[in-house]
Amino acid sequence: MTVRWGIIGCGNVAEYKGGPALYSAENSELVAVMRRDEKLAADFAQRHGAKRHYSAVEEILADEEVNAVYVATPPHVHAEQTIAAAEAGKHVLCEKPMAMNVTECRSMISACQDNGVQLMIAYYRRFWPIAQKMKQLLDEGAVGRPTIARAHCACLWQPPEDASSFWRIQPEIAGGGFLWDIGAHRLDLLLQMMGDVDSLGALVDALHFDIEVDDSSSLVMQFASGAHGIGMFYWNVGANIDMLEVAGPGGRLIATDLGAGNLTLMQADKTEEFHLPPPKITHLPLIEHYVQCLLSGEPNALPGEAGMKTTAIIEASEKSSRSATFIKLKSLV
Repeated sequence: MTVRWGIIGCGNVAEYKGGPALYSAENSELVAVMRRDEKLAADFAQRHGAKRHYSAVEEILADEEVNAVYVATPPHVHAEQTIAAAEAGKHVLCEKPMAMNVTECRSMISACQDNGVQLMIAYYRRFWPIAQKMKQLLDEGAVGRPTIARAHCACLWQPPEDASSFWRIQPEIAGGGFLWDIGAHRLDLLLQMMGDVDSLGALVDALHFDIEVDDSSSLVMQFASGAHGIGMFYWNVGANIDMLEVAGPGGRLIATDLGAGNLTLMQADKTEEFHLPPPKITHLPLIEHYVQCLLSGEPNALPGEAGMKTTAIIEASEKSSRSATFIKLKSLV
């Protein structure tokens, strides 16, 4: 058996990350692609070996050979396209963030359940060797019962010459800025390591750039376990930072550079270093997992319910920042 994919949206994420994984994984084939610009769709199909190309979502969803779709469009159409795909009987891999709000997430989950198809959200970093090792060590008790977790990601963004046309800073298309685009991945990793977030307080601001979305977000969270969490996400820092840390009475586990795969475990009597670089095709382990689940009928590790939790954290962060109050996540999900 083979999972036969169609791609909806042939931008950069499909070009370099998700697309190549679809035809590199075993029992997985890229059949068709869709982009509104037909010439660009044809070019993508030719370069990536797809059989057919389309310029409308309805056309690719009507392709009977396609049994799963990769929704790689901006967030504002994720819900609409996922629901349409589910109603066409296609399994869905949807890019992050899952949707513009929790209400849209629920509608996506319901549509997939009602039509008997699987939904998975593309938080691919969960499947990277460094994240898998961190989770293994935590489950083995390497730091004891975790009391604090911290995700810190920052860079100095270079705006394009015509920033006004850059969809990632248009709130009606992207939802938000750095928190939505980059922070979402790290929030998902915190959920992987620590479990659900119970409540949070946040500041979500544009402190440096003259844009309508955030370039600075600072979150303080309490997990359902009682442990504390900190999220620090900045587009306006003149140094690259990509750090994930979990600590407890037994020690400290810190990924000093997630993208490079550098991991350190510090305990009272020893320190261990690990180098676990990411795969060359970033989405490949995620796709391999999802294909196995689709072929076996087993549930996947990142269903819509999991993706919705990250969207809820983002939604709660913005609500907290506006109201200057702590937000209970149960009020959203």
